[in-house]
Amino acid sequence: MFSDQTMTATQKILVVDDEAELVQLYRLVLESVGYDVHGAYDGKQALRIAHEEQPNLILLDVMMPGMDGIEVCRHMRDNGFDKQSCKIIMYTADDSHETRQSSITAGADELVSKTTPIYDLASKIKSYLTRAH
Repeated sequence: MFSDQTMTATQKILVVDDEAELVQLYRLVLESVGYDVHGAYDGKQALRIAHEEQPNLILLDVMMPGMDGIEVCRHMRDNGFDKQSCKIIMYTADDSHETRQSSITAGADELVSKTTPIYDLASKIKSYLTRAH
């Protein structure tokens, strides 16, 4: 366990969701396994924090008021957040083919359903970050 925490201690994750309770839940779980987790509650705040913190991975809600997750993802990919330096996992209650296609076209590495158990999502995040390093 100690080696896992050492490996992930410097890896940053940005969790973006307009539902503050979900941001706090994901933050709690991901920090408990050693990640440095930051939260954002809308698209503009996500862009600002991403540029300040340079996360290794962004967990990004698709459906948010104002600037949605797909627009945020596209903006990040167009402005220096390449797939090597920053993985983007979109998550949504709407995992339709159209949403999946729009997310991948915008530059997301993957789209997962919000029904995915949080510990399964944490394992997926660990897998992405392990492959990236």
